[in-house]
Amino acid sequence: MRVDGVSGDFNLFLDIETKIEKEPKAGFEDILKNFIADVNSELKSAGVAEEKLISGDVSNLEELMFQIQKADISFRLLTEVRNKALESYQDIMRMQV
Repeated sequence: MRVDGVSGDFNLFLDIETKIEKEPKAGFEDILKNFIADVNSELKSAGVAEEKLISGDVSNLEELMFQIQKADISFRLLTEVRNKALESYQDIMRMQV
């Protein structure tokens, strides 16, 4: 009984898998940095919207209020994420080794 080796198709699958593994994955740090940058830009746009409201330069009040509320909700979410991260850190520091 003769056993033939593995055909060349196996290399094709290996190449695809290695390409997938080489692509950089976004870690928690990158996700958090992007989220903070998004919240910061939303806060800046809300500040501009507030200045427009104060000056009376309002063309679409609904859109301005939407930007302000969106920034407020995003900032609250970021604050909650920070609080949870601090709680987790404190829990880890209390663990006995």
